[in-house]
Amino acid sequence: MSASDPQRSARPEVNVVVCTDEYGCGRWYHRGRNAEDILGDFRAAVTHSGDDRVQVTTAGCILGCTYGPRFDVVRRWSGEKALYGSIKGEATVTRRGRVPFAAIPDDLVQALTDHLPETAAPIAGLSGSNPPVNVDLLRRILSDCSQGISDTTVGLAEAVIMVHNAVATISIPATLDNLQFVDGSGRASPTGDIALLATDGDGQAALQLSRIRQVEFMHRQLRNGMPSYAIWLRDDDLATVYRIYLRRSENPADNPRRHRLFMDLIERYGEKVTL
Repeated sequence: MSASDPQRSARPEVNVVVCTDEYGCGRWYHRGRNAEDILGDFRAAVTHSGDDRVQVTTAGCILGCTYGPRFDVVRRWSGEKALYGSIKGEATVTRRGRVPFAAIPDDLVQALTDHLPETAAPIAGLSGSNPPVNVDLLRRILSDCSQGISDTTVGLAEAVIMVHNAVATISIPATLDNLQFVDGSGRASPTGDIALLATDGDGQAALQLSRIRQVEFMHRQLRNGMPSYAIWLRDDDLATVYRIYLRRSENPADNPRRHRLFMDLIERYGEKVTL
């Protein structure tokens, strides 16, 4: 393997292309690493090995997707390519339609040895179906949203839930304080796979946890100077199916504490959590 200087190898057998687009994949984290971390780990691996058959380069966003961080591995010796992201299996991207993704491995050296001629793994086997969703982690995230972390006297509380499908969206005022987990028969259970949130007017909004693949915390300033807080939940295709927007609290004294909780959640879990 060689360091990432393209002049050292005019025709490497394996080319790794890491997307570092600051407006795309470069913004996101996967298991604690962003694009720059992954790029650094790859460069360190090829430099340490001294094998000049591998080249590491960077690129801007070319797929128009949000499956980042993301990198491609091109087998020049066979003409095959593998895409790696924060999911595993087929997903839709705006410029290529349905494409297979392999999950980014914790050990990036594995992503190199899987593509060298003498140790190559079948391309199809790298991007099999997604593993089961980590429902325990999702329950823990939602519970922290409801109950708080360091300041347990306040959760995120007042919210608007937007439920999406392919053709329609419905907005429902709700509260995160009354979170409950139930099983398939509707009985309360701490390990239930369905989350219930109380809505205004004594209704309930149900969320099937096993169908959620990703959670994203979004904090930004609106043009009027007011803050906006949102939690987006996505399915296997990373299409947003459930959005939670925070309303200003009826008790103004709670708003600064809710802000601190939201920031604490981002610090604990990251802006984007793939389950």
